[in-house]
Amino acid sequence: MKRRAHLTLLSLFLAVATLPSCSTTKPVGEWRSDGFSGRLDNILVIGVTTRHELRYVFENGFVEALAAAGVKGAPGYKLITSTRQLSREEVENAVRGRGFDGVLITRLVGSRQKDVYQLPAEYDYERGYFGYYDHALQETNDGYYAQYRVLTLQTNLYDVASESLVWSMKSETMDASKPRDIVEDQIKLTIKTLLRRGLIGTKS
Repeated sequence: MKRRAHLTLLSLFLAVATLPSCSTTKPVGEWRSDGFSGRLDNILVIGVTTRHELRYVFENGFVEALAAAGVKGAPGYKLITSTRQLSREEVENAVRGRGFDGVLITRLVGSRQKDVYQLPAEYDYERGYFGYYDHALQETNDGYYAQYRVLTLQTNLYDVASESLVWSMKSETMDASKPRDIVEDQIKLTIKTLLRRGLIGTKS
């Protein structure tokens, strides 16, 4: 029987700690409510994880990036101290009476292995024929396949007034030399997308 594991942002940090240095995060799916046409400008940010220090990195980084885009935000850990899976009631209590008009929640929803072909190292042809001949004798320079773990994140944005989901995005990331690289890439991708869609920003 296949065991279902509860995946959190903690899993994300641990899984990528030993991966190579080229970080890539890209959207693989997006949904937007047809019934929402407003802009959210005061957002509570929540990163789903059981580790406080990792949650701080994500939530604080997101709030700083929101501020740079002219949007108010607050990290969820200041209002919700629980390290277990959050309930709807806990989120509603954190939002109530504090002026938030949006709640953004990011969590890890899955992972898979992927084989990626690595090209052989290129020869410096300016070294001439004899250098190439010597190079060919000493090294095969064969390409090879490397296996990486691809991680899927889901980010949801909720409208506080209607208590409904207004936008959702799934993104995938493969490589990172440091766990924080993925967090930074995820934040940049999310805010860039939200601004382009007109979902966040100062209300006119």
